[in-house]
Amino acid sequence: MNQGLIKIHKVCISKNLPFVTFRMPLQEHTITYIQTTPGHVEWKSIRDISSERGFIMAPFDTRNGHKYILIKPDLSVNDGEITNEQLETISNLKERPHPVWNGESPVVTGRETYMEQVDAIKSSISNGAFQKAVLSRIRVIDGNHMAIVPKLFQRLCKMHPNAFVYLFKSDDHFWVGASPEPLLRLSDGKVSTVSLAGTRPFAERHMDVNKWNVKEVLEQEYVTRYIHDVLRAFQVKDYRVSSPYVKKAGNLVHLRTDFFLDFEKIASRLWDFVDAMHPTPAVAGQPKEDAIQFIKNLEPHDRDYYTGFLGPVSEGKEIDLFVNLRCLKVTPNFLSLYVGGGITLDSDPADEWNETRWKAESLLKILRSYIKDLDHTDAAQSTYS
Repeated sequence: MNQGLIKIHKVCISKNLPFVTFRMPLQEHTITYIQTTPGHVEWKSIRDISSERGFIMAPFDTRNGHKYILIKPDLSVNDGEITNEQLETISNLKERPHPVWNGESPVVTGRETYMEQVDAIKSSISNGAFQKAVLSRIRVIDGNHMAIVPKLFQRLCKMHPNAFVYLFKSDDHFWVGASPEPLLRLSDGKVSTVSLAGTRPFAERHMDVNKWNVKEVLEQEYVTRYIHDVLRAFQVKDYRVSSPYVKKAGNLVHLRTDFFLDFEKIASRLWDFVDAMHPTPAVAGQPKEDAIQFIKNLEPHDRDYYTGFLGPVSEGKEIDLFVNLRCLKVTPNFLSLYVGGGITLDSDPADEWNETRWKAESLLKILRSYIKDLDHTDAAQSTYS
């Protein structure tokens, strides 16, 4: 364990200071931003932060009242190597009011109910309402487990070298996760994004893209087509696209297609482009608005910042945004583990349930090291009527 990070996280969490620690894919070093100055950290529009530097966290849907959150890098620490002066600075900061959770825990969706929801989506697809919808559910782990979250972050870094791993805390939002999916990356005048969908447990036989079934291929193809449509809408013609390939992400593999373009093509409309991209059919559905409206009526929980996006931004010059997947929301009373999957006409309800269990396992496997009697299956989670 990185003891410098442990010290930073302990002080920041105890004082409820806005901070974030993150590690980029295929890198070993971490970066921590700590906001020491008071100031407005929630924004109604992504365009309000286009000239800001810091770390952004965006919700799945702002129409639910959730806002964009920006943590400013008043202090920046690499690899937990905090100086005595920096540690003294944050230790002497006034403690901020801690949020009090008075609400009930989220509704847990059990196996039978989830499978019924899959059937409901398939029925709507058959009736022509949309072509794909992404269904999610929550696994709740009761109890106050805030103390283990910094350790969980470091374990995720070790076990998910290909992921964007983060630990994020603002005044009243606390999340940790390891996302396999870039939304948009900008560096040295080059922009990249990906179409990522379809899920299987990791095995060598699943690394051959030609052996994936029609449902999985079509599920990812909807995302690819959507990105092509967004690029056309922004009149971007000269861009490069890879062929679909299989990408490993922890204990899972996904179908992926990469897109590359010159920043100058969208420079004057960067945040409009981000806004158009999010959410893609990888986390919403196709057509997007029809699918979103259906799943908002079907899902018994608020997605909050799950399937939103997050990452460091630097005045529109350097950007690394990732979709918020494989994540936990942390509260004083429980942890909420969010998982989901894309549903098409060819979806099998039992297979879709199992896919969410595979995704949950990437976090549950680590949590079992710290939480005694954590159920090894979803069987103990109740359904709702």
